[in-house]
Amino acid sequence: MGGGVIIVNKGSGDAYFLNRQGKEVIDPSRDVEVRINEEFPGITLNDAVEEAKRFIMGAIKKKVAQKMRGFDCCAVIRDIKVSYKIKFGFAGDEKLEREIHFKEGDQILKKGDTGSEFFWIKEGIVDIEGVEYYPGSVFGRAAFSDGIRKKNAYAKTDTTVIAINKNHPELINKIPVLLEKFAEEVKKIKEIRPKAKIDKVDME
Repeated sequence: MGGGVIIVNKGSGDAYFLNRQGKEVIDPSRDVEVRINEEFPGITLNDAVEEAKRFIMGAIKKKVAQKMRGFDCCAVIRDIKVSYKIKFGFAGDEKLEREIHFKEGDQILKKGDTGSEFFWIKEGIVDIEGVEYYPGSVFGRAAFSDGIRKKNAYAKTDTTVIAINKNHPELINKIPVLLEKFAEEVKKIKEIRPKAKIDKVDME
């Protein structure tokens, strides 16, 4: 599962006017431009762009319809170009959701590394500096801030996690729930491992 959404501002294409025998009856219209403001989803970036091209093809046909009046012909649109920007998803061409399997003792996260994914435990137990996380727990909230991992994470047993990129389009309405889930995990950590009291610091 994955995907994203692009926003298309404009597109262009060449219009050819052909009769039923496939012969041109009117001179082609080159670089016909249409301006739009539409969003297109896709499983991959290419899927979204192709969907946008189909939309633009229809828009160009409408734009050149007047030129076809009085002729028994149809418009064939070729060389479609799309001007777009990514709204969310498709980050770095990496999968936005993937299932990863770890053997007992494998390191899942390394302190100091960077990443744009957080994790949901599907099976197994994850140990993060003495705190155990069980199926249904989430970890890796640094993905939503600076992306720098603050702790080491290891698979205490054979473990399966779902790695989810923070740019996943389906997260847009789930962020509040996720933040609440992260808050629950932080509370659990504090209960298990209270903040240390510093009685004395030796300075050399």
